[in-house]
Amino acid sequence: MSVDLTGSRGGLAYTPSDTAVISRQTRGFQLAVAGDVALEYPDGSIVVWPACVAGVVHAHFGFVRVRATGTTATGVVLVF
Repeated sequence: MSVDLTGSRGGLAYTPSDTAVISRQTRGFQLAVAGDVALEYPDGSIVVWPACVAGVVHAHFGFVRVRATGTTATGVVLVF
């Protein structure tokens, strides 16, 4: 499988949720305020990425949720 890494094609402000599924293929996220970010992947695994900084795109492909539980960062923008 190849992944096109030529930048984003759009973004969307997102409120972390333990239940809402992200319907588009994600390329990453950006934050307004730094903190931990809990991502859920299609296989059900959840990883808390600690101390994510604000103002940069964090490249994480294919997550299906930014979970409210475990996420302390705010101002989440999904990158597509």
